[in-house]
Amino acid sequence: MSVKLETAKQERRKAPRVKLPRCVRVRPFDFRLSEEVCMTANVSRTGLYIETAVGHYYAGMNVAVARNFQPEDRMHREEMGTVTRVEKLNDGRWGVAIRILSISARHALDRSR
Repeated sequence: MSVKLETAKQERRKAPRVKLPRCVRVRPFDFRLSEEVCMTANVSRTGLYIETAVGHYYAGMNVAVARNFQPEDRMHREEMGTVTRVEKLNDGRWGVAIRILSISARHALDRSR
């Protein structure tokens, strides 16, 4: 007799997401990779999700994010983030989830360099 165990997928989000298209600039820490300006698919207080044709993102990648990006504004406030998930979308593009790091996580990242 076999017993089938089902595990529920646990929700790991700490903040609710809102479908809100906002212009962001995502800049990988690796200078060999290009930055991109794109629109968010959804956002939360602690992260964002973008859909992109650029395929150089990977889980664990460190990026700088400028939310509400305006090309003509020279005072861009960047936040450090980490790519937490990358998925291939049906239309051939990539879905990229980025967690914005807290101030304490940013200091730990700075010390590790």
